[in-house]
Amino acid sequence: MPKRFVGVWLAKYGEIRPLKQYSSKELERLEAELHQWQIKPSGSLGYKKAEVTRGGVDTDQLLSKSMMAREIPGLYFIGEVVDVTGWLGGYNFQWAWSSGYVAGMNI
Repeated sequence: MPKRFVGVWLAKYGEIRPLKQYSSKELERLEAELHQWQIKPSGSLGYKKAEVTRGGVDTDQLLSKSMMAREIPGLYFIGEVVDVTGWLGGYNFQWAWSSGYVAGMNI
């Protein structure tokens, strides 16, 4: 995790000290706190500033020459549902079209 995030998060839920100074029980409590932590957005800049974040179907689980799922024959994933990131400026469109073409040629 980013160092800045860890500092702010630990200031609220723990103490800022070296990891080796935490007991196993304290680490388990911090882990539970982190896994139950919820983000509550305070607002939005709207669709003009909206961007897609990374995440999605792991590319290691897909056959790159067909976009078919390795473990489920006949199931294909393309575009932004796949965990592929790139620069802003239309690259996501190129990825969507290219991956869609590859899948379409293999169905």
